[in-house]
Amino acid sequence: MKRLAVLIAICGCWTACGGDHSTIASPSNPTNPSTPVAQTFTLSGRITDQQSGRAIGGALVQILDGPDVNKAAISDANGNYTLSGLTAATFTVQASAKGYGTSTQRIDLRVDATLGLALQISTRTISGTVTDATSRGILPNILVVAFNGPSAGMSTRSDASGNYTLSGVSSDTTAIQASATSYLTSTWSVPIGGDARVNIVMTRTVGTPTPPLPTPTPEPTPSPGSVIIRFTGASGAVASYSESGFSIVTTAADWFASSYGKPGPSIQFSTPAGVSTDGEVRITAGGATFQFQSVDLYSSTTPIPYVFTGIAKSATVYVVSGRQGNTFGNFATIASGQSRTPIDTLLIRLTNAAAVCCANPMGLDNVVVR
Repeated sequence: MKRLAVLIAICGCWTACGGDHSTIASPSNPTNPSTPVAQTFTLSGRITDQQSGRAIGGALVQILDGPDVNKAAISDANGNYTLSGLTAATFTVQASAKGYGTSTQRIDLRVDATLGLALQISTRTISGTVTDATSRGILPNILVVAFNGPSAGMSTRSDASGNYTLSGVSSDTTAIQASATSYLTSTWSVPIGGDARVNIVMTRTVGTPTPPLPTPTPEPTPSPGSVIIRFTGASGAVASYSESGFSIVTTAADWFASSYGKPGPSIQFSTPAGVSTDGEVRITAGGATFQFQSVDLYSSTTPIPYVFTGIAKSATVYVVSGRQGNTFGNFATIASGQSRTPIDTLLIRLTNAAAVCCANPMGLDNVVVR
């Protein structure tokens, strides 16, 4: 009995004196030993244009259901997004962006994962008639260009009855631009919503009545054995392209295939109003030598400063520079002046200095080489 009392006293002293009460802590959650930390995961990826493959910045990526419902991220300028701290679960992810439809994907997330989503442009049709402000007569062959949004640079021309139709342009297009020789370039607002009708009235430039059209400079005739790179297989964004044994790589701008050409398609790049951008095309023939004869250049509203650089065995053998006047939506053929000089690399650089009033598409077609 005495021994039992002593043991009780010793135990009481151990407790009162701060004996070790510790419980074995959970290594996964030292601050709350009884509750392990739930493992979380990261979902990341890239948002792109379904047609061109271009990155879409500013897209909203959102979780629609599951334990992380409404968690969201915005894609950066390169189209990349990251959703972190996600609970393991099966849930729905949706991406959306201005001017585009939505893309939805179901995912079972158990590890860090990558999910890319492609968005389809929401499209509509813009149509109308083009008339002269003074005579009220119809105007055929007027260039009408989508001014803004993902479809900027898409173009058409008014027909013999003065009617034009821009089909398949982004629903985010809220302005169009019309231009022609002897008329002021004008920009017209497009109502927000579905298909829209916008009638265009063109004002002649100040001065004397329109003079007769000058006799065009004869186009150089391709020599026997020449190859004409027509870009017939180009579509969407054009970073690289091959045709007839020649490789074309575009740099310094976002080039794209346009249905408009001589004949279409052509390749173009667009510059926002008041901005100057250089676009360059690099042409090679797998190490073989060739000669450059001519190219057709295009601009909607501004002149075209150009530089042709011929290179052989990594050394520059000629540089030809010039300035083609505004083609008003037509194509002008520019001869190289070096058609007998062998080269293995050709650089064609165009400077697209858009006016303060208007965005400007610029491009090229029909590169003649041999």
